[in-house]
Amino acid sequence: MMPGLLFVSLCVGFLGLSLALLEPIPFPASLQECYEYRSYNMTPSFEAAHQIQQYCYRNFEYQQIASGKVWSGTNITIQGINYIDSLFRQIFREVEEMERQNKNGRRTKRQTIGRRYRREVRSPGAYQPFADCIVRLQNQFVEDPSTGRNTYQTLAAFHSGQALRTAHGGPGFAPWHRIYLLLLETACGAPIPYWESGLDHDMEDPTASILWSDDFFGNGNGVVTTGPFRSMRTILGGPIIRNYGTGEGALFTKTGYNAVLSRTRYDDISEPKQGAAYFFTLEGHHNGPHTWTGGHLARPNSAPYDPVFYMHHSYVDAVYEAFRQRQRQNGINPETDYPVNTPPGHGFDDLIDFRPYINQITNRYAMSDAVANLVTYEPFANCRNRCNGSPHLYCQNGVCVSRNRPTAAPSGTFAFGDSDGAFRRNQERMRFAEAAGPIPAGEKFRTAPLRDIRNQEDRLGIAPVAPEIQAASMQVREVQARFRRDVSHLSKNESLHHGSHQSISSIGRSYTNSFILDGVVDQKRWVYVPVRIVYTRSPNVKGTDPTLLGNSELQNDVCQTAHSGASKVFVASDGLDYYGNYKEFAIIDERQPVSVTTTAVGIKNPEFGEGEVLFTSYDSCGRPCRPLCLTSVNGQQKYKACSGAFKISSAAPTLYRNSYKEAISVSLSSYNLVDSSLDDASPPVTFVCGNDNAWPWVY
Repeated sequence: MMPGLLFVSLCVGFLGLSLALLEPIPFPASLQECYEYRSYNMTPSFEAAHQIQQYCYRNFEYQQIASGKVWSGTNITIQGINYIDSLFRQIFREVEEMERQNKNGRRTKRQTIGRRYRREVRSPGAYQPFADCIVRLQNQFVEDPSTGRNTYQTLAAFHSGQALRTAHGGPGFAPWHRIYLLLLETACGAPIPYWESGLDHDMEDPTASILWSDDFFGNGNGVVTTGPFRSMRTILGGPIIRNYGTGEGALFTKTGYNAVLSRTRYDDISEPKQGAAYFFTLEGHHNGPHTWTGGHLARPNSAPYDPVFYMHHSYVDAVYEAFRQRQRQNGINPETDYPVNTPPGHGFDDLIDFRPYINQITNRYAMSDAVANLVTYEPFANCRNRCNGSPHLYCQNGVCVSRNRPTAAPSGTFAFGDSDGAFRRNQERMRFAEAAGPIPAGEKFRTAPLRDIRNQEDRLGIAPVAPEIQAASMQVREVQARFRRDVSHLSKNESLHHGSHQSISSIGRSYTNSFILDGVVDQKRWVYVPVRIVYTRSPNVKGTDPTLLGNSELQNDVCQTAHSGASKVFVASDGLDYYGNYKEFAIIDERQPVSVTTTAVGIKNPEFGEGEVLFTSYDSCGRPCRPLCLTSVNGQQKYKACSGAFKISSAAPTLYRNSYKEAISVSLSSYNLVDSSLDDASPPVTFVCGNDNAWPWVY
């Protein structure tokens, strides 16, 4: 018996044991195959084990959704799945062909000019092919027209709902959007021009830019009625709405660009950041053009329905690529430079979330040179290159700026710098937009690090995300307003599913579980079971336990936690045949050689049908913990190593409770060693967090 298992036997052998509603089951074959494949011929390590667990379960969940075995939201048409799959296949083939030719010395990145040579939107010939593509996609249907989605809307729906958690607010921002651009570009067969909005910011009146004219984006004030996108509709059926020059955020200025490129580590330009550090984040400066343009573009759930979204993000990706090149100049490999502490879903080996369309692209893959080499960017316009020869740009005070549109009057003559007739038309468009009420797409993007004092107030208002947008996203898409109302009374404990290593400063940080089970937010669908944690300290660099040598040795600890005495061990339950994820933590005393405690984790209520669930656990250093299941051995209840997979049934006696507090109370008496009896309930699963140099799973 392994030392860790022997210790657990001693700890729990004299405690009352009884069978709960959880019955250990064989590990799912596809999960086992993934574990074995990913760990084949590898030396066991805590970091690799944690990544394998996350990667394999996420793949398993996607497979369950794709096969229809697990709830996935609105019915997904096979036409849509095949179409998106075909786009991914084209991207993969292009990457493989590029790598093969580069390996044979027959092609360099510069030779990619043509298919994916992205130029500034005002450069000669850059804009029209893309605009023609958007119009074409608006008039095509890869899904049955009865779904109410044209091809463009099918693609736009990805950037909404739950997917935004992995697309924004962490280091997954750049790789997620890089792949998203490639998808649309592949559908178009034409490169996406980039909108360098700093060329407009440096004008006396950015709203007078030629981009907000018939020749480019169309009008920027109110309902879009001019330009190639004038007939476009959102998934709600209404027209695109803009409200340019409003809010607090500035366009992507040269100051913002220089701030991003002044850093050398990807972590420095990645969210989440607060205070002065926010000034250097790529996502922070990206927020500015979104909120400055206003309307649909200002709200993450509706932004892609305005094609300006893709041209803006093409520039953001160009800035990111410039940052990657600066890293190489400083001796840093941009393919591997990635933050250690990340929000849930933003890990280096986490899959980029395009559910329910199944793909195998991780953040690591999206940040590779193989993907980066697919695209080449035209140099940014400057006076030395004559503003890239664009007739719509000119050099002023040493920088390139945009020319005014034909209807724009001298700055200050009318609001937004328009001629009298154009100003009246814009007023009519705004009245129509305001009469339609607040845009039902939820909160706006976060305010950018830089402000523009020339901006006016945004009067369009904010409304909760419409059900149509939620449905169009084709996966679990929670409405934030409803979410806050439904879960505010459920739990004040932690949990966003599957965070990676816990940062040292986050011991007091709180999470909130989504409480979504098969698409429904309902307290009655969740029950709670106790889970025991047996935690042993990690060794120091000498391989010995620092607690045995005194606190002076804590600084040499391999696992750098807070050393305040309190640390976290996380436990997650993931549905195997239902859609539901729950995560909780237990507080342990990391100063002690061994710490034993109990927490409670939510699972599916068997009153709503039997189910299967997988339990996993890891500590604040990312060390996966080993599961022990309460099973019957020769007629006696004992703990033994297991996979952590259980069948949920209504078999008696039940150990589950309807609340976290009640579930914890079930096992409290087992710690009263004087009064405990053989009838006391013991948790059906125990996790041992130790230092065994072996993979933590058992089949």
